[in-house]
Amino acid sequence: MNTTTWFRLMATLVAVLVITAFNRTVAGKLQAPFADKYWLLESSTVVPAIDLDMDGKPDNDIRVMLEDCNKDDAEMYKTGGKIIKHNGAKKCDEDEETIEENGTWEYNAATKQLTSHHSDTDKPQTVTIQEVSATKMVATYVFKSAKATHTITAVFKSK
Repeated sequence: MNTTTWFRLMATLVAVLVITAFNRTVAGKLQAPFADKYWLLESSTVVPAIDLDMDGKPDNDIRVMLEDCNKDDAEMYKTGGKIIKHNGAKKCDEDEETIEENGTWEYNAATKQLTSHHSDTDKPQTVTIQEVSATKMVATYVFKSAKATHTITAVFKSK
């Protein structure tokens, strides 16, 4: 095989790989059935309960960790990988912007895993999307404490 033929073959192979990788990325993001709408945390359960707010009593709802001004906040997972936060009507700070970019996300449609990396955290967080419809999304997150393995189930409603 001469050099020109080898070069053409390699260039064609690289082009096919790039196009395939791009198509997979775009298709994966388009398959995220929760994308491009705001989601508000409506309820949650923690099983078994754990003391989340450090008051000495086990909690079974992660919303105890939220300030009242944050309970009406919603997030949108924009196609393209950006997280947009709507800070709701109840402001924590008088100069708080209503809408702000708050991180990045990726979704694996095959495993139903949503990985988000919020601007105010060091590590990304991965949850499993159990259910999603036009108005409701259910996600689970499993973590270990010193005493047990806990499952958080969060129910979001579209805003």
